[in-house]
Amino acid sequence: MENAQISPYLATLLRRAGLTPSEMGADVARARLPDGSAAWLPPDQVGDVAEAQRHLRLCFAYGMAHIVWWEQVLHGDVEASWRAISHLADGLLQGAYAMATRLLAPRFGTLAEGEYCLIGLGKLGGRELNLGSDVDLLAVWRGEGETRGGRRSVAAEAYVAHLTRMVIRLIDEQTEDGGVWPVDMRLRPGGAAAPITLSLDATLDHYLNYGQTWERAMLSKARPVAGSKPLGEALIAGLDPFIYMRHLDYTTVHALAEMKRRIDAQSSVQEIGAGFDVKRGRGGIREIEFMIQSRLLLYGGRHREIRRTGSMEALAAMAEAELIGADDARMLRESYRFWRRIEHALQARRGEQTQILPADYADWLPAATGIDAVRDAMRDHAQRVHRAFVRHLMPIATEQDGAVGWLDQPHLSLPDSLDAEQRRRITAALATIRNHLLRGILPERCHGHLARILARAMPAWLDDANGVTALEAFADLIINISGRATWIDLLATHEGALQWLIGVLAASSYIARQIARNPAWLEWPLEQEQHGHDIDRICARLAAIDPADTEQALRALGRQVDRGRLLAALAVDAHEADAVTIGRWLARIADGATLAALRIGCAKLGLGDDFPMVALAMGKHGSEEMGLSSDLDMVFVLASDDPTAACGGRTMFEQAQRLGRRVIQILTAAPPFGAGFAVDARLRPSGQSGTLVTTVAGFDDYQRHHADSWEHQALCRARALGRNRAAVDRVAAVVEAVLRLPRDPAALAADVVAMRQKMVDHLASKNREVINLKQDPGGVVDIEFLAQYAKLLFGVRERMTAEIFTHLPPAAPPLWHRYGADLARHHLAFRTIDLLLQVELGRSMRTLPASEAAAEWETLRRHGTITSPKALRAAMKDVRAAFGALLQEA
Repeated sequence: MENAQISPYLATLLRRAGLTPSEMGADVARARLPDGSAAWLPPDQVGDVAEAQRHLRLCFAYGMAHIVWWEQVLHGDVEASWRAISHLADGLLQGAYAMATRLLAPRFGTLAEGEYCLIGLGKLGGRELNLGSDVDLLAVWRGEGETRGGRRSVAAEAYVAHLTRMVIRLIDEQTEDGGVWPVDMRLRPGGAAAPITLSLDATLDHYLNYGQTWERAMLSKARPVAGSKPLGEALIAGLDPFIYMRHLDYTTVHALAEMKRRIDAQSSVQEIGAGFDVKRGRGGIREIEFMIQSRLLLYGGRHREIRRTGSMEALAAMAEAELIGADDARMLRESYRFWRRIEHALQARRGEQTQILPADYADWLPAATGIDAVRDAMRDHAQRVHRAFVRHLMPIATEQDGAVGWLDQPHLSLPDSLDAEQRRRITAALATIRNHLLRGILPERCHGHLARILARAMPAWLDDANGVTALEAFADLIINISGRATWIDLLATHEGALQWLIGVLAASSYIARQIARNPAWLEWPLEQEQHGHDIDRICARLAAIDPADTEQALRALGRQVDRGRLLAALAVDAHEADAVTIGRWLARIADGATLAALRIGCAKLGLGDDFPMVALAMGKHGSEEMGLSSDLDMVFVLASDDPTAACGGRTMFEQAQRLGRRVIQILTAAPPFGAGFAVDARLRPSGQSGTLVTTVAGFDDYQRHHADSWEHQALCRARALGRNRAAVDRVAAVVEAVLRLPRDPAALAADVVAMRQKMVDHLASKNREVINLKQDPGGVVDIEFLAQYAKLLFGVRERMTAEIFTHLPPAAPPLWHRYGADLARHHLAFRTIDLLLQVELGRSMRTLPASEAAAEWETLRRHGTITSPKALRAAMKDVRAAFGALLQEA
């Protein structure tokens, strides 16, 4: 197909610019594109407005001819094309500003005590103009006094208004040579009714005090394009607090989503074909831009590095900062480039400002774009983009508006399957939400949002055994949201967040409590989309905490530990990780928190990074078998040759005591000002009567000569943690040496049996209606005591209970090998029960009822491996038999 048929507009541009096809580049390597240099805007000697307009239009035709040739004939890179259009626009606007200043000088002179700047908005600001774009401008000035040197003087405010109108006339006005670009000034503060140019102070005052949510999105692309660059930069810097908020603000994102919904309602064609709008249509350019803008406004306050005016530059920065998933970022970039090529081909055909597919698009669009099967390609890109848009940004469907009005009916029609108590609880929860709305703490829009949310959620909850509890948790959440309507905007806008919330409130009491206590967890689905949550990332962020700012460090610590717990709970609920994996995850997080606490404590006390303090992780932390509510059993050891040596005005030992107290304070403080662990330091030498921190020599002496067998059992799980590698190795060597001490099998067995019996006497359940899975005979402690006995007697290196049984040495008695696999299996099953009850019901295994009708057993029947009290008692009987047989043999 001939070039003139593909793009009659190209032929017009070549004629106006005085160019011939032979003068254009024969291939991409030899083609030229406007690059912002003066070569594309030759110096002018214009004497009047008509000459200035003619000169600008000639330069426009010359530059645009090269751009359209690049796209339509050479099929060059479309990103290079939209950058070139923007370079050309910048140059012409700068030229128009200079010309306007000269043209006004004879009449008004110049403003010596003032500055003036044109700010590019929209696609001009983002350096991503298309072939048919308007140029959106905002004019700003600062200064005082009057003009001088002209036929008459005018006040500064009047002069800049004349200057702005002259620039617009030079660029926008249609002449016999056509126009350059249509200029749109309606985005200025106050719109078309406001002065065409406002001072810097007046502009900032408008946005900071009266700015609307849509204006934040508009101003995120602002950049100086002509005039005083320092003035433009001062405006943009002053707008930062308005555009980029430190907290998540989904109100603006909701406004973008509502805007897109109104656009969809006005469009009659949503399927690929004649009449489809590649910009505003479903899955088109606007949906991509809205997705990028929404993330920019959500996260730009906390992440300065993503504040880019260009869509693709911002998208790349977000992917680099892990604020959007790599797959989504790649898809959006590919689709944006694809649709921009289609858009440019539509506009380049006749030089029209259009994004609508014409009836004959299939006849010429493949040749114009170099894309075969262009209709199939458009359908594929539209589907991928719209799926992502629905997931990230689509308001929940309004067809639910005609469904049951859960907040408006005084007498609800509830299913017959609900008993009287369930009906009472549902009615009370809905009344709580309704009364909270009536208090006026939340804005009016939240009533409609919550009505639609409940219309989506209630059918799912009424069909779920835990649905009443889910509704009550939702009511608590709405109360705790208080005035932060942005989270309700999130649920009303983000399909993924709403579906996630509906599911987890019904599935997990633990997660429901966490969300109700801290509504910020509603942001979790957004962060999951970015693949920003896995244990490796959380541990890396704990390791990267900067201790210099104590308050920020503590907030970061609490946030990451909470995220780790929530990730573990979600993995349990989704059956994505077993108890062994969860235990290791939580222990890694506890390790990271402990090391961070040591760093923060050392920084606060003025101690160096190499201060030789070691935190000895004991108990389930040490063996990496933690649950969601596990304590941190910890012993602090100072690994210094001379604890009395001076250190910061005190002895090393005194500083170690201070540091130990500080670390416990940091680890136990409730988030967001600490890690929220319970810390137990009673396993230290001499227990509570001993000093908080012991020296390495004292620790060694105590363990070798004074410790009881149960204290050596505790050491079987110990892991040394610290910043000073030599100190960690030294303490770990002491632990290893103590564990290798020779032992009398019979004496050790007698000590283990005696200690276990003492625990049964004092801690086991005495009521047949309750099963204490930890302390009752045959419970978890029986298995753990057997593992510790095996480690002390047979020299097994592993710390995890099940792994000790699966790594028994060949020399171990045959009876141990016979029972080992069963004990490991039972231990995993018991740990699974504990995790499931914590996550699903928020309850401890210590209060497991013996009745099959209890909610605990209903939960375990859905998720667990042991599904009845009878099966549990049988397993515990097997464990107790092994306990007796193995220790009696000794």
